[in-house]
Amino acid sequence: MASRAVPVVMALGLAALLAGCGGHRSDSPRTEVAHYIAQVNRIETALSTPLTTVTQVSAAVSSGRRATLAGAGLATHERRLTTALTQIQVQEGRLRAVPAPPAAAHLRSLVLTLAGREAALTSQLRLLIVFLPHFTAVLAPLAPALTGLERALSVRQASGAAAVSAVYAAKVGALRRFQATTGTIVTRLRRLHPPDVSVPAYRAQLTSLRGMGSTAGRLADALAGGHPGNVRPLLIAFDRAALATRTKAVQKAQIAAVRTYDAESRSLSTLSDEISKERLRLARSLP
Repeated sequence: MASRAVPVVMALGLAALLAGCGGHRSDSPRTEVAHYIAQVNRIETALSTPLTTVTQVSAAVSSGRRATLAGAGLATHERRLTTALTQIQVQEGRLRAVPAPPAAAHLRSLVLTLAGREAALTSQLRLLIVFLPHFTAVLAPLAPALTGLERALSVRQASGAAAVSAVYAAKVGALRRFQATTGTIVTRLRRLHPPDVSVPAYRAQLTSLRGMGSTAGRLADALAGGHPGNVRPLLIAFDRAALATRTKAVQKAQIAAVRTYDAESRSLSTLSDEISKERLRLARSLP
């Protein structure tokens, strides 16, 4: 998924324009709105530094450089985003504490909505860059476990009763080990906290692992006696579980999650434009 840069809210400096060149009472709507906007501008200026950090980290993640999501690169970006998020939340609190005159009520609503969404998207980006490498690391034992299981199950010939028993024992052992491996992976995955954009893939992986592990245990039980009977339904169930992360339903859910994330990112630009328009409207309409 390509992360989108979080736009920086730039102050438009309309306080002086709203105040005019004189002739307005100190308590006039124009003067009150000008005072409110001046305070908002100062807070927006303070927001520019953490939002620039978010934009830079987002661009680095989008570049796909492996160092970005590993080792020192990961730790650095996580620290930068953690600091930026704290700063954004502090400034959001300051914005909420500034009283707005009635004429600027809509402007205040837009400004607060934008600040809240900036904080939320920063939080999502921070979760994403922390989650992805841990998700990959936790799943790392799965591929070799599958390879070992396939190797053990592929043995189909043996000479003599003792050899046949040994083959069955080896298959049972491989199935039990695989079941244990999937159980460990599931336990570790449940400790992770995926961002919203990664939830469909995360849930599908958990479903797949649980299905494979459960079916592996049932196959081991069937083979343990040396007379397994018809295990084909179990093998089909295992294959179905292994492919659970690739179903159309999962793909659609993942696409929808990415689109939602992208829409939230684009909404920041839209809100910023609306704020600019509302400021201009106030400058032109207030007496």
